[in-house]
Amino acid sequence: MGFFKEIETLDEVNQFNVEKVQAYDANQRKLPNVYSLQRSDCGTHLGIVGNSYRPIQMDEMIDVLNTASQKVGNIDHVSYAESKGGRKVVIQSKLAESINVDGDKIDPYFYTVIDNSGMGSNKVIPSTVRIACDNAFHLIKSNDVAETRAHHSSQFGDRVERMTSYIINSVTTAKNFSGIVEKLKGVKFSKDEMVKLTQTLIPVEKDESTRKANKRERLVELFNAGRGNVGETRWDAFNAITEFETHTGKKSPEKLIRNLTGKTMSRTALQLLTA
Repeated sequence: MGFFKEIETLDEVNQFNVEKVQAYDANQRKLPNVYSLQRSDCGTHLGIVGNSYRPIQMDEMIDVLNTASQKVGNIDHVSYAESKGGRKVVIQSKLAESINVDGDKIDPYFYTVIDNSGMGSNKVIPSTVRIACDNAFHLIKSNDVAETRAHHSSQFGDRVERMTSYIINSVTTAKNFSGIVEKLKGVKFSKDEMVKLTQTLIPVEKDESTRKANKRERLVELFNAGRGNVGETRWDAFNAITEFETHTGKKSPEKLIRNLTGKTMSRTALQLLTA
């Protein structure tokens, strides 16, 4: 993902401050209980909040993440990216040890999403990357995502304890993915079954576009010829879909955040393949 900036420590993340600025109407009259969140370094508008909102600054959350990570141990923070002018900042962290399932190596990661828009909470999302093909899979549904509700009344220690808990849960989820890999590798899957799976994920419609039909054909093709695939098991089927999602289309922080927290084809496929 070329939009990420590589780092060696969290100190290298751009830790800008967020200010709460009074909002006015077109006639320069104060809008009661309406404030603009703005970056103090460049003045970029990030969101609208009310009177009681107190921004949690970037350096505060970086300190929380750093302290929590040190408590968990064996974590490297490897890169970060800004979305929509800093409304959200994503930090990518890697666990020290890879997962190895019958020679298929998988790197466990987790992502911390820091929300500076005033519209959401900070999140920690576990993820994995299959080394053979660089496919990424984000492991939980949006309604299961751990959220650090870092309100202005929270103390530093409270936020550290919550963040530590979320990181531990993310690490555990990523490591436990090896059991899912073993299960998928152990079940045979035919080309005809792959065709039916693609039709479930992308339903056939009357007078549908060529683009939709091409997507299904591409998924079937990746089942047999995708990176690291041999077209024999449910693992090949799952990786065909993750390869399509990971390597197709324009890459951006916004797309990554949607894939981290929203419904994706690969999540639906995993539910069907492990049912």
